[in-house]
Amino acid sequence: MLKNQKFWDSRIKTTIFTSLLGAIACGCTSLTTPNMQQENNVNIKTPTSTATKQVQDVGSRVQDSANPVAKITLKEGMLYRTARELVMQQGWQPNLQGDAPNLRDNTVRELFDFGYKEVKDCAGTGLGPCRFEFTNKAGELLWISAIMADRTNTERVIWRWGIDKGTNNNQQAVPSTSDAKPPFIGTRLFNFLNGNGTSQSIAIAPDGTTIVKLNGKFETLVQYQGKFSNPIKLQDGSGLGLLLQDNKIYSLSPDGQIARGCKGEGTICESSLIEASSPRIVDGFYVLGGTDQGLEVKGEQYRYDDEGGTQEWRPISELNAIKEGLVFDGKNYWCIPPRREVGVCSENGWVPSR
Repeated sequence: MLKNQKFWDSRIKTTIFTSLLGAIACGCTSLTTPNMQQENNVNIKTPTSTATKQVQDVGSRVQDSANPVAKITLKEGMLYRTARELVMQQGWQPNLQGDAPNLRDNTVRELFDFGYKEVKDCAGTGLGPCRFEFTNKAGELLWISAIMADRTNTERVIWRWGIDKGTNNNQQAVPSTSDAKPPFIGTRLFNFLNGNGTSQSIAIAPDGTTIVKLNGKFETLVQYQGKFSNPIKLQDGSGLGLLLQDNKIYSLSPDGQIARGCKGEGTICESSLIEASSPRIVDGFYVLGGTDQGLEVKGEQYRYDDEGGTQEWRPISELNAIKEGLVFDGKNYWCIPPRREVGVCSENGWVPSR
C-alpha cells in the first residue's frame, strides 16, 4: 500500500521463507515434492516453519500425471550450472520467447550477461529466487527457481522446478484483465488449503496499491506488492498467480490456468474472500518521520498539519487502519512514534534511525 511502484525496483526485505508460496498459491499442477538430497557439497538450509511444512504436505499430494517432473533428474540443492548442462543434454533449450528478461533489475542483468539467457526475473525478498525457463520440441516449458548458494549471484542452486504443457484441456483458461477495477478496498483473507497453520491475505488501498501476504503463525511473507491487476502475477520468480472473481479467489498455475489439487485430486484451487476486521484508529498525532508534516486524529475526524498550516478536518473513513498507531491515507504511511525516538514511518510501523 505504498505509492505505486514496481516491486523489482524496491527490493523489499521480508522474513526468510520466500517463494514457498509456490505450493500454497497453487495446488500446483506443475509443482513437485522437493527432493531433499544435496549435491556437490552444497548445504542449503530451507525454512522449516509451520507454513513451510504445510506447503510440503501440499506438494507431496499435488502432482499432474500429464506433466511428470520426474522425467527431469533435478534435485533440490543441485548447482544451477550443473542442472543447466543436464537439461540441455536432455533436449531442453533456453526459452527466448514469452516474457522478456527484466533487465532493469541488476540481479537479472548480471545473470543474463553471465550467459544465462533463459533468466526471466528475480524476487527481491527473502531467499531471492530467480526464474529460468527452457522449452523442448514437444512444446513443454520447464521452469526452474534457483536461489543463491552463498553471496554470489551467479552461483545458484535449485530450489523449485516444474514442467508446464503448452495446452492443458483439463484446466480453465483465464482471461487477462490487467486494467481491471479493484473489486474491493480493504483487506480480505483466504486459504486454499482450509488449514489453520497458514493463510493468505490481499489488501487493496484506495489508489490501487495491492499487497498479497502469506501469513504463518510466526512469520509473514510479502508475495506481491504493486499496482492492482487481475489476474495478479506473484513476485517469487515462479510465475504463479491469483484471479479474483465473484467474491472468490483462484490460484493460477504458471501457464495461466486455474490450478487444481489443493483440497484433493482434481479439485479447483479456490477460496472465499473473507473481510478482515480492521484495527481501531487511535487518537493522536501521527508523523511521516524526517519531515515537519503531521496528521492529527481526533474522534471520527482527522486533519493534516504541514508547511501551509493546519488543514480542515476530514472524515476518518478516508484513512485505512494498518495496525494500532499506523494508518495509510492512500499516499503515505503515518505513525504515532515512540517518545524521543528519531525514525521514519513505514508500512510495517515505526523504523528507528540508526
